[in-house]
Amino acid sequence: MDIEIDYNPTPKTCYFVSVGLNEKEAISFDNTSKGHRVVKQVLVGQEKQKGTKRKRDKITSEWDAIVLKDGVFVKKYHVTWIDENKFDVVNGEKWETVWEKPINDEMDKKLLCYSRFVSDHYGELGKYSKEMKKFEAFLSVEVARYCQVGTNDF
Repeated sequence: MDIEIDYNPTPKTCYFVSVGLNEKEAISFDNTSKGHRVVKQVLVGQEKQKGTKRKRDKITSEWDAIVLKDGVFVKKYHVTWIDENKFDVVNGEKWETVWEKPINDEMDKKLLCYSRFVSDHYGELGKYSKEMKKFEAFLSVEVARYCQVGTNDF
């Protein structure tokens, strides 16, 4: 399973956990400035470069993200985000939010705990294979549930 998690170590109270469905689609769980929700996002293109200074002026926020593949740390990289309402430009890629749905408090608490855990221990996740398997199992169930839901159900 391919997972990206915004680096938010303890005691942070926000998170963004994204599971790639394929190269152009993701289901993401979000408790940040955009809400307390699950979203489906689709890659719709690349932002056109119009000059470095202009692009820097548009950046809404910046942070680091952690990439996991099958429960193993792959890399950490820097993210720039430009908020364009239902579109987000992340490191030059334009992602469209095609649907969103609120998440319940129980799921919110679990995702926050897992996000903190990964952020706090990303360099040594090999020691925590049991915990990572539980995290992936949890995400697999939730992602499958949301993949079965039609957009008319919102």
